[in-house]
Parts: sequence; C-alpha cells; structure tokens
Amino acid sequence: MSAASHLAVSPAGYDRRIRQYLPHYDELIAETARALRYALRRIRLIVDLGVGTAALSRACLDAIPSARVYGIDEDAAMLAVARLRLGRRASRAKLITGSFLSTPIPACDAVVATYALHHIKSVRAKQAFYARCFRALRPGGVLVSGDCAPASTGRGFAEELDGWIAHMAPTCGGTSGARRVYESWGDEDTYQTLAVEQRLLARAGFHVDVPWRRSPFAVIVGVRPASTARG
Repeated sequence: MSAASHLAVSPAGYDRRIRQYLPHYDELIAETARALRYALRRIRLIVDLGVGTAALSRACLDAIPSARVYGIDEDAAMLAVARLRLGRRASRAKLITGSFLSTPIPACDAVVATYALHHIKSVRAKQAFYARCFRALRPGGVLVSGDCAPASTGRGFAEELDGWIAHMAPTCGGTSGARRVYESWGDEDTYQTLAVEQRLLARAGFHVDVPWRRSPFAVIVGVRPASTARG
C-alpha cells in the first residue's frame, strides 16, 4: 500500500501529517542518521528501505557527504517528492520503485529505515529479512531501523500507547478519534517488541545496540562483525 493511501494524505502533505501522527518524528530521523557512526567501515553506499519523502536519506547524506544512497519505495509519487527534497543531493541518490521486501538489496555498507519495517507482517518474515540485510552488508556494515518497538508487556505498551494517542488527539478529533485512526492501521502495521527485535537481529548474526528510545519508538542498530565469519 502506498503511504498516501495508508495515511489518507497526498505525498506533498505527508511531512505535515506524519508529524501530527508520530511523536518525536524529527528526533528519530536525526538519531537514525547519527547511528551510522556504529559502522566499523567507511560508508560509501547506504540503502534506504521505504525511502518515502527522503527525510532520512537527506539526513544520511548530510551526515556522510561522501556517501551515495540507493532508495527503494513502492510509491512512485512519493519518490517524486523525494527527488525534490534531495535537491542537489539527488545526484548522489538512485531511487528505485519497488517493495523492499522483494527488490534485491545491493552490496552496501549501511541499510537504514524509518517507520518502514513494521510493514513486515510476521516474526518469521522479519527474521528472514534481517538475514537478507546481513548478507547484503559488507563486513563492518550497519543496519539501522527507527520504528515503533514497544514494551514487552501488554501493560507497558498500553501506557506507551496512551502517550502516542495523546500526541495525535489534537488533530484527530480528540482521544477517541485518535484511537480510531491508530486502529485503522492495524491491517498494515505489525509492531514487534523491542526485545523481539533485538533477538531477531542477534539471530541473524548482528551485534545489537539501542542508542535511542522514546517509548514506544526506538532506533535499533545491528552491526555486521568486521570479520567475514558470522557471530
């Protein structure tokens, strides 16, 4: 599903609406780009999964001016917005129309995503996807995902969700309206807990860290060891 359909907003209005829906949006983008410092190698090529309007790609290119971006998104209209946002940086980016779940990931030094990997529907599918990312990364490369990664207990996530709903309420017709909007995403969004995300990355062979969290959102880092052996 395109972002425009999923959020009921045109691509041009995406940036304004996403900030109404997601607390800490700008901070999470910045911290995801900042986490590229966890890489154990020079970063030349960054693959951005679900590149959207290129907010993250732009932050990554600003952080590492010598890098290039390979961006994947199935929404062609969003990619048009992304090219505009990148401006002069567009010469350092290749944007591909396609689903990151099926589009081949090229050999790279970093894989990044924000608010994208929750579209992977099951634990099994996400485990397989992380294994794909591990294989695509060169030794010392890094996978960085900024997304919703809730608490492991139902009570913990319920408390975190209350804060999320409170953020949305002023632009969604109050608390009940915000909850209806959140629930409407249920067919598309699957949030794995922070503990599960860490376990899946470790099983794929990554060394895992969490440099930033504002519940229920987190930036999770997986580093492929610098040696060619897994583990």
